Amino acid sequence: MNESRAHGIRMWCSTWRSGRGGVLAVVIGMLLYFGCASEGRGVSPAAQIQPGSGKTDDFLVVDCSLPGQVRRLGAQVTYLGPRQATKTSARECEIRGGEYVVFDRANYATALKVWLPPAEGGDPAAQTYVGEIFEKGLGVPPDYGAAAQWYRRAAEKGYSRAAINLGNLLEKGLGVPKDPAQALTWYRRAAGLSELDFEVVPAKTAAELRQLRAQVTELASQLQQKQTELDAAQGELERLKQSLEQRRSEADSDRAVLASLRKELEGIRGTGQSGTARLAELQRLIADGEARLRSKDRELATLRASLAQAETKLQAQETSRDLAKQKLIAVQSPPRSQAQAPGGGGGRPLKLPPGNYHALVIGNNNYRLLPPLRTAVNDAQEVARVLKEQYRFNVTLLPNATRSDIMEALNLLREKLTSKDNLLIYYAGHGFLDEKNQRGHWLPIDAAPNSTTNWIPNTSVTDVLNVMQVRQLLLVADSCYSGTLARSATGQLKPGMTERDLLEAIKKMAQQRSRIVMTSGGVEPVQDSAGGAHSAFARVFIQVLRDNPGVLLARELFDRLQPRVAAVVPQAPEYAPIQYAGHEAGDFVFVRPAS
Repeated sequence: MNESRAHGIRMWCSTWRSGRGGVLAVVIGMLLYFGCASEGRGVSPAAQIQPGSGKTDDFLVVDCSLPGQVRRLGAQVTYLGPRQATKTSARECEIRGGEYVVFDRANYATALKVWLPPAEGGDPAAQTYVGEIFEKGLGVPPDYGAAAQWYRRAAEKGYSRAAINLGNLLEKGLGVPKDPAQALTWYRRAAGLSELDFEVVPAKTAAELRQLRAQVTELASQLQQKQTELDAAQGELERLKQSLEQRRSEADSDRAVLASLRKELEGIRGTGQSGTARLAELQRLIADGEARLRSKDRELATLRASLAQAETKLQAQETSRDLAKQKLIAVQSPPRSQAQAPGGGGGRPLKLPPGNYHALVIGNNNYRLLPPLRTAVNDAQEVARVLKEQYRFNVTLLPNATRSDIMEALNLLREKLTSKDNLLIYYAGHGFLDEKNQRGHWLPIDAAPNSTTNWIPNTSVTDVLNVMQVRQLLLVADSCYSGTLARSATGQLKPGMTERDLLEAIKKMAQQRSRIVMTSGGVEPVQDSAGGAHSAFARVFIQVLRDNPGVLLARELFDRLQPRVAAVVPQAPEYAPIQYAGHEAGDFVFVRPAS
């Protein structure tokens, strides 16, 4: 992060003070510098989403207890059925006559009141929600042991979401003995895949990424040195070629002159003249010319030998340069088998029935009370263009969005999209982390540094994503989103699979409900520019999408993106299921239609 941006963070953070005894308490914030996109390039503008007349808080998701249904038993007996628990917006809960607690006042007791009765009745979805209530804490310390018990009850009934949550607790050793092997079993069971084609790869640690960055820096330096040596060899080769051509041209000219002199000499001799001055002069000129020609021939032979050596050296240096480049690529991007290359073996696109693809691209640049952003305009605009033109997404672009714009757009998608749809959300803008409760926030353009009124807690976004019916959902956040809100592990397909097995596995994953987040960094500030028109994250994200000729799993995209981003900027991109958003299994699948 450049000095001016660092100064901006210090200035903003310094305005935050506690109210206890006048003691200064600087709130450690993360202003993550990525932003807006202008409308155009065939992407539907934000103007298509009109602000509604209702309050923005009406769109927030709540735990709603709906009244029971009136039922008739026989001809005379009428009774009221049990209340029904559901997650829906506050507005819909009111319309349907339900009861709920305002989202920011919900606690352990009120949430359990809604979900515990159906959970005790054996409903696996309710059992999972109860487990999440215990895991979240909601005003009390988390009870991971109770959460694990409820997750296991639902997971044993085949409820994928509970299996993912249970696997996470087993992986981390929260409330249960740490057991990575058992965690992997639950992950595989949730994904519907066997141990033969599915594995869990742990995320790189900060130390591993630092080592990677140092390794990439060293390899890049070696590559630059090899390229410099190669450029010098190419220059020397060109010089030798020019010298050889010049000497050959001179030799050809001398031969032409010598041939002319010999012709004139033969003409004089043919007349029978001898002893003339011209004859003697011609003999002298011919002798000198033959000597010069022999000298040039020797120079040509030397130049040809030098040129051959230079070409051999150049080939060796090209090979050395290519090996250095391959080492750098191997470190930046894990190798794949041919069957796992985008589009399958030979680049042939794999045919899938992916359903409809939609994207909501949010980019904030012109903040009213916070420092403006720079490269985010290009980032969001180019992401929208690539998704629209190369992947045929139905794209909605929200430039310079307020809190109301964002929440209404998410609610519109929640109401509009079905289980046959897939959704990608790209957020670029300021972010903030409240370290006290480890809660991240999106900061729309109307956010104020001294008031959380217009901030959007990540939990509010997560709740909306949880109740969406879409099959696959990928959230790409060029700001702080992961941290405590992302699960720690995801599964991926094993390398070396045949094209047929790969396609079958991808089809299985494409049918599963997935809720994945990909971030530009962890719980840390990230740079908005690495010296170009795009952020380091956005530049690589866009390039990987452009380079894909067929089918690409989001996990595979991340595997190619993370080392390339971490190699140039001090931040660690992350990829994981979104916590409490209803991830069951599978992965987001990018399908680039054949042109």
